[in-house]
Amino acid sequence: MMSGQISESKINEVREQTDIVELISQYVSLKRSGANYTGLCPFHSEKSPSFSVNSARQFFHCFGCGVGGDVFSFLMKTEGLAFPDAVRRLAERVGIELEEHIPSPEEEMRERQRERLYRVNEVAADYFHQMLMENPAGDPARQYMKVRGYGRKAAGEYQIGFALDSWDGLKKHLEEQGLAATDARTLGLIRPGKQDRGDYDLFRGRVIFPVYDLSGRIVAFAGRVLDDSKPKYINSPESPIYHKGRVLFGLYQARQAMRQSGEVLLVEGYFDQLALYRAGFPQVVATCGTALTSDHARLLKRYVQRVVLLFDQDAAGKKATFKAMTVLQEEGVPAAVIELPNGEDPDSFIQGEGAEAFRDRLEKARSVMDLFMDDILAEAGNGIEQKVRAAEQIVEQISGLSSELEQGLYLKELAQRSGIDLEQLKQVNKKAMGRVQQPKKLNYSAPHLSEDYPSPGATFTKRGRENSAAPGRQIEAKPEWSRSEETLLCLLLQNHVSSKKIITAGGLDLFTHQVARDIAQILLDNSTDSGLDIESFIGKLDPDKVRLLTALSIHDQGQFSENIDALFTGCLNALQRERNKRQRGELREEIRRSELAGNQEQVKKLLEQFKNLK
Repeated sequence: MMSGQISESKINEVREQTDIVELISQYVSLKRSGANYTGLCPFHSEKSPSFSVNSARQFFHCFGCGVGGDVFSFLMKTEGLAFPDAVRRLAERVGIELEEHIPSPEEEMRERQRERLYRVNEVAADYFHQMLMENPAGDPARQYMKVRGYGRKAAGEYQIGFALDSWDGLKKHLEEQGLAATDARTLGLIRPGKQDRGDYDLFRGRVIFPVYDLSGRIVAFAGRVLDDSKPKYINSPESPIYHKGRVLFGLYQARQAMRQSGEVLLVEGYFDQLALYRAGFPQVVATCGTALTSDHARLLKRYVQRVVLLFDQDAAGKKATFKAMTVLQEEGVPAAVIELPNGEDPDSFIQGEGAEAFRDRLEKARSVMDLFMDDILAEAGNGIEQKVRAAEQIVEQISGLSSELEQGLYLKELAQRSGIDLEQLKQVNKKAMGRVQQPKKLNYSAPHLSEDYPSPGATFTKRGRENSAAPGRQIEAKPEWSRSEETLLCLLLQNHVSSKKIITAGGLDLFTHQVARDIAQILLDNSTDSGLDIESFIGKLDPDKVRLLTALSIHDQGQFSENIDALFTGCLNALQRERNKRQRGELREEIRRSELAGNQEQVKKLLEQFKNLK
């Protein structure tokens, strides 16, 4: 067993990347029941299913024996593992490398503080929630929620609360629970009063929305007044456990729906998020009183292929929309926008027009770039100088798009709308592209099989790690193939997947890179009903092929010991995406050649193919 402590961030990453339904399905036969999955409890004998798994909250609970918890709890109980071992097991399963170390005294002190802060927020949330649900003084808030269309169910799902309009109600409650005032001050829940009046509560006379992180822990709060007084909202300040530029309200509840739909609706208000979630659009999140950041965009990119922006329709809302477009564009995330009538927000529109009317608007969502072009050109008017400046501004934005085909299409559209020559716009775009920062390479944490490709003369440990190259020998370059191709070759070579299964899935056509096709050809040619025996044919191969096969055969087989079917299916899906990407590139080149030849009919046909393929 490895010694040391696994960082909290890594634990959260493993928890986030593990699908609890998929994990538990390997132990329990689950059936979908509404928003949950049910089955017979694995922890006690029963004939009627009382075991429930909530996909959105990544949580399980048995109503028969009372056992419940997250992915780690389930694995600990079913396999008899200690918590660190459960984390390691699941980390291997999802391909996350754990870096463990002995924490310094300072790190231990910070971790203890973080746990205290989480505890203070938990107690505060329970206090606020009880004030809303039970306390007579919370009646104005209950009436306010009722007028807005929310009852006890919605309040319970989000643990919405109410802060009494008192000087230090929460402060006294925290003291009664034995929690330190210094921690409450760090979180901004209480603040020092002036003129020796003592600490006072930050949130007073407001409906309270708890803000959760991806692990389901409360990191902050937002409070809204019950009338139209200002400020309408106040939010928790940043703290050691809360950074508003990295947290989105509702993401904890929405992430599974986002994965399933492939998109997210991004709104500004907490009630907007609640309204859409309740109306049947669970793939919705809200910013926490801040503009969209690059961290937000990277976070959303983990779950979706498209972000649909739904901000206010006024000038400030449009400004926020276009700023979000730029942030998303820099991270390579496509963005669309839903336009509502002036004066409407998602909450009021749903209440007035209904869910189907909103669904129709969602289906007609347009590209943000299209809206940006309309808005900038409309502001410029018909003056030549103003129109040129507007075009330059639009081209600057177009140049940041990752797809050259998209750039070309928008430049054509701009040429038609502005009357400026297309070739001139292309020249401006070319110059602008030179100023655009090149995208950063992705830093994958999952192990890449070719990292274990041995140099000539290298020796290996039992787990296949290279110790050293032979003296005076230069380490050769790693083979040029994709991670999915390597994984598929490992599965075949190590007899985890049969050659028949590979052939049925596509055989050599699965492999793009020539070196991968060559190795696959060797393995398929030498496969028998009982699998592969590398020793029986390796002596017939040239030294380069021997080195490649040796590296694949001795790679750590432990990572393939579980859920082979899921790993195999994941490889096939990844290879299909790679094939589509390659075909899109080929189509782009064909479109370019057809444009140069002036064959507009062929261009139209190829663009349709590109659209269908994408």
